[in-house]
Amino acid sequence: MAYAAAVLATALLGSGSAVAVDRAARHPLLGKPAPELVERLFTGQSRNFRLSERRGEVVVLGFWTSWCGSCRAFLERLGKLNATYASAGLVVVGISLDDKPASAADLARAVGVRFGNAFDSEKVIGRRFEVGDVPLTLLVDRGGVVRYAHGELDAAGDAALLVELRRLLDE
Repeated sequence: MAYAAAVLATALLGSGSAVAVDRAARHPLLGKPAPELVERLFTGQSRNFRLSERRGEVVVLGFWTSWCGSCRAFLERLGKLNATYASAGLVVVGISLDDKPASAADLARAVGVRFGNAFDSEKVIGRRFEVGDVPLTLLVDRGGVVRYAHGELDAAGDAALLVELRRLLDE
């Protein structure tokens, strides 16, 4: 309900991001178990990540590229989510879809990313998670189900994401 209100508010306010938010709202994995994800991370405290080992935690998967105009702000937003909610059981993982890992590493370093990030230069993860446009945020619940999806966020979309995230953390 909150998500629908955010989409409606975005449309009424005339923001150009309403199309991106609406497209993510129809993501094909919504309500389905998240595909397995096993990757080596290039940032963060841990060096390996396996999604199935994160059952019992809420996971934010953030898909991005270094050439995406809004992805720098996206990484900063993911960093704030990680810093604020990690102690409540949130795990944030970014997945760079860059062709050149060095470009992704440079942006992550420039932003000061502290949460885990993986490279997907082969686009295998992107295909498995049916990523169209970036940035894309998928919220995976404690049972491993993709519950929410967001494209590029404006203020209303950002507020909706926080409501959904808190709802998942409270479950």
